[in-house]
Amino acid sequence: MNISRKERDDQRRRDEILDAALSIFATQGFHGATMAQISQEAQYPLGTIYKYFSSKKQIYHDLVMERVHQLGQILLSITNRQEITSKEKLKQSLFAKTKFYRSNSDFIRIYISERSNIDAVMIPKLNEKVNRMHEKMITLFQKIFEQGMENGEFKPYPPKEMATLFTEIAHSVAWSSLFPNGNNGSVDKDNGVKQNIKDNNSNPNIKDGSNKRSIKDNAGNPNIDEIKDDEEVLNQRLNMIFDMFMNGVSKA
Repeated sequence: MNISRKERDDQRRRDEILDAALSIFATQGFHGATMAQISQEAQYPLGTIYKYFSSKKQIYHDLVMERVHQLGQILLSITNRQEITSKEKLKQSLFAKTKFYRSNSDFIRIYISERSNIDAVMIPKLNEKVNRMHEKMITLFQKIFEQGMENGEFKPYPPKEMATLFTEIAHSVAWSSLFPNGNNGSVDKDNGVKQNIKDNNSNPNIKDGSNKRSIKDNAGNPNIDEIKDDEEVLNQRLNMIFDMFMNGVSKA
């Protein structure tokens, strides 16, 4: 489907405003951020910001829903693959979710730390939408388990229970991958999100919010071997956790 130049320009501006808002939310928290700060970060006048978003709450709402839909599409595409086994679909889903969390680490940290304050209180409709998407995700995994049981891959446990458990495990593993130094992501009451994402701003071992170590050599260049080592360690951990789960549900 072809779109006009104006539509492309509008989408680009909208995306740039959302990116700027994410940057401000990451340093100031949702409550500390202002539309003026977002305007300055995006380098668009306030009038332009309000042309695309009616309020800071709408920016946050759209930011969350876009990321939720992105993750949903990734998992749906894996679920719909007919050429791989149910077990492989689950494994790819675990790795894909972890990769998504790491590549969107600023957003994930903000959302997890702010959800109880914002979704349930300030934007209850957003909370309802996210919960519905969460249920859809569980349903996707439930279908995988049902298919796996039909094919003799899995033990005949209740598929929804297995799907719910797998969903929680995948979230916990992906979330913990954002804190390679053992930080559990807890939020300091006084510093809010600033404390929660301090690694992105001050830790020299974190590069571009991706949580890949970026230890530099004497010439100031990132040590690629260190980055590869971290990825290998993460992949080993994901494989181990997946195997542990599969040992409990797979048929011998």
